[in-house]
Amino acid sequence: MSGALWMFVTAFRMEQRAMRRNPLLLVNSGMLPAVFLVIAVETGRAHPESATELVVAVMLTALWGSTVWMSGGVLRRERSFGTLARCVSGVWSPYLVLLGKSLGATVTSVGAILLSTGVTAAALGLPLSMSHPAWIVLSLLVLVCSGTALGALVSCLFLVTRNGLVWSHALMYPVFAVGGLLIPTDALPAWLRWAPDVLSLHWIKNCLVDGATGGITAAPLGIATLLTLGYFLAAGFAYHRSVETSRKEGTLDLA
Repeated sequence: MSGALWMFVTAFRMEQRAMRRNPLLLVNSGMLPAVFLVIAVETGRAHPESATELVVAVMLTALWGSTVWMSGGVLRRERSFGTLARCVSGVWSPYLVLLGKSLGATVTSVGAILLSTGVTAAALGLPLSMSHPAWIVLSLLVLVCSGTALGALVSCLFLVTRNGLVWSHALMYPVFAVGGLLIPTDALPAWLRWAPDVLSLHWIKNCLVDGATGGITAAPLGIATLLTLGYFLAAGFAYHRSVETSRKEGTLDLA
């Protein structure tokens, strides 16, 4: 048990160190939320409640983009570095290594996005509120877990395809449009309004806004937690299945 924990923590720390030297961290987690926020406020000055919702929506939109490129690209980077074989054939569960790396990427991205959105919101003079800090912290913990699970799930897709860059674009922009983050759910076509309900980030947005404005309800946090658990289970199944299938068919690109 201690060896597995050591492996998880080591994978977490290694990914954090690698992230700090990755220019995509600056682009996706530093510049992107700042640009989104500046563009969004050009529509006019918002009152405290809508300003808080706008900042949260920008933060989560940027996190999804960062998840696809950073946490979702963990296995793609392992392949390009020639270390994928060690990840899938070591002593400890390869899924444990993937989760450690995904967590390291997610924590680093969330920290950079919070810093970027906070500084930009302060520079723009947005009237933000924070009624229940403890609820916000709890929501952020669920957010980190959900981002880790989503990153691991997306990363499994890149394990079985060499067209990772194409899939990155294909996965990122639809969520921007129909994920219920920057674009409100009621602005979507009626036949697409179900889509945000299967995305945990949509529910976490409600949790963070509730914690900031004072109207706390437990249902969104519970739904986000259940969806996150579902993502973890799906990622574990997809990872083990893809590795097993690739080994049998000899299609796993190890170098």
